[in-house]
Amino acid sequence: MARRDGRLVLIRVIMLALAVYALGTVFTLKAQIKAKRQELDDLNIQVQTYEEANDSLREQLQNGLTDEDISELARTKLNYAEPGERVFVDTSSR
Repeated sequence: MARRDGRLVLIRVIMLALAVYALGTVFTLKAQIKAKRQELDDLNIQVQTYEEANDSLREQLQNGLTDEDISELARTKLNYAEPGERVFVDTSSR
């Protein structure tokens, strides 16, 4: 009889340990799922931002460059100026 009671106690302890382990695993997985969903939301926002930038660039390619765009590029990238225009360079920060 004592052996049988000992086995029942052992089985109950094992079952309790498994239940605690299962609950711990469930809560850990829930936290991981929540973190991954937040990461997915962040990535979706980033994808949307990139798609909007791509659409803008696609539109610029289809429309071509305007005279204003060419003038702005010449001023900023090539340091060109309009005829009769004076360009001042600030050297105080050097």
